[in-house]
Amino acid sequence: MHCKVWTVLLAMVVFTSSQAAEIGFSSAMDFTRMELLLKDIDRSSTETVDLSVTLSPQAAERMRKVTAESIGQPLTLLINGRAVNTATVHSVVGALFRVSISRAIARELVPSLLE
Repeated sequence: MHCKVWTVLLAMVVFTSSQAAEIGFSSAMDFTRMELLLKDIDRSSTETVDLSVTLSPQAAERMRKVTAESIGQPLTLLINGRAVNTATVHSVVGALFRVSISRAIARELVPSLLE
């Protein structure tokens, strides 16, 4: 089965005077699959970890809509009520994406991912 993976390279950005749009997900309700990459020797940054996510069909539709409306603008991603990253949207994102999360935020977020 072939899946086209949309990867979002969410780089941390400095908040500006413009308000970022937000999209929030519940890992228990909206994620059908998640993988946390803690270490990669080929990676230049050791300050972040990568969370790869597959969204439910309903959550994927919300993601498509919000990202389509936010191209060129900052978007804050919330998981389980916790802001994990804000980045500029460059394309429409569907059911599959990857987000870089600071290690400090990941330490707080991981317990809620296990529930």
